[in-house]
Amino acid sequence: SILSALNVIDGKDGNKFDPTGTVTRAEMAKMITVIALGDVDVSAFKGTTTDLKDVNGWYEAYVKYCYSQGIISGRGNGIFDPLANVTAAEAAKMLLVAIGYNAKVQGYEGSAWAINTVRDAQLSGFYDNLSVTASKALTRDEAAQMIYNAVQANTITKSSSVDRVTGDITDIYTA
Repeated sequence: SILSALNVIDGKDGNKFDPTGTVTRAEMAKMITVIALGDVDVSAFKGTTTDLKDVNGWYEAYVKYCYSQGIISGRGNGIFDPLANVTAAEAAKMLLVAIGYNAKVQGYEGSAWAINTVRDAQLSGFYDNLSVTASKALTRDEAAQMIYNAVQANTITKSSSVDRVTGDITDIYTA
């Protein structure tokens, strides 16, 4: 109800929530964009350049916003695969980056990305009141609960310090 009131999640045909229906990667990008930006016109993101080749649809602006923020990175070779179901691990990675985690620093890239993502999602409480596995396609009900949990989680802020002698910059991430 809260996410519906915030226009994060809409009903399907006939104003039905369809809790057991699955969520696509494009739909997840839309929900995260609305959480991040609120009720703003995202059409300004249409036509912006990305490395993604398959984002021409109703979801273009949402995917391009998320891409510009590092929330999504695609599946490789310029493919985002917007109409594929989003998995619990993929959704968690998107949400973790949306609340401030750095994908590169936390290891959400490369061969261990799913393990590192699931670890941090569990520690952040994203899976509270859920029973999902990393590779499971999320239902609309599970996605709504995960987003709600992420909104309640501590955000991460980045600050930097400069060594006055060497000029080295150190980034510090804190909850």
